[in-house]
Amino acid sequence: MRNEIFEVSKTEKKIIGIRKYKDEDDFWLGYIENYNDEIIQLRLFDTLGIEDGVVIEKQENIDSIDFDSDYEKTYEYLVNRNYNLNEIEEIVSFKNSSDWKKEYLEEFKERNELISFEIDKGDELIIQGYILDLNNNEFMINAIGHIGEDEGKTIYKIDDMVALRFASRKSKLRAELSKWKKGINCS
Repeated sequence: MRNEIFEVSKTEKKIIGIRKYKDEDDFWLGYIENYNDEIIQLRLFDTLGIEDGVVIEKQENIDSIDFDSDYEKTYEYLVNRNYNLNEIEEIVSFKNSSDWKKEYLEEFKERNELISFEIDKGDELIIQGYILDLNNNEFMINAIGHIGEDEGKTIYKIDDMVALRFASRKSKLRAELSKWKKGINCS
């Protein structure tokens, strides 16, 4: 059964996930380059969909093989998609006022760019999403999950925001995946 999955992965460059016995933290994503009854050779990709080497592993060490889930399909899209995560298209102007948080939020709402927020409510909370609306005290975001899934809308107090980040590779990745999942042209 597993060799059938390996063959499809090899011939179609289909992304699969592999877990090893007794190693819950080690999860490999990639496609099979070659295999036999004893070993596999897996082309690896990182969480940004960027090639990250090759692993050769004994088949007897493989605990499970994941395939055809939304997770593997998402990374297959990333691997096959050619885009530049390193390019910063437009830098924002520096906000030199006491109302800088609101000014930045207004600019990013206008730009419709996915950004990361750090919210301080005793514990650090990092959220990535799009600004949908704001007033003098609060802002509403549409949060986007790590594989582009829509996590709904949330309202936060502007004063609770301690930092924001934009144009990061992770934000660009989430934005790309979110558009892809919504069926929006991502070229």
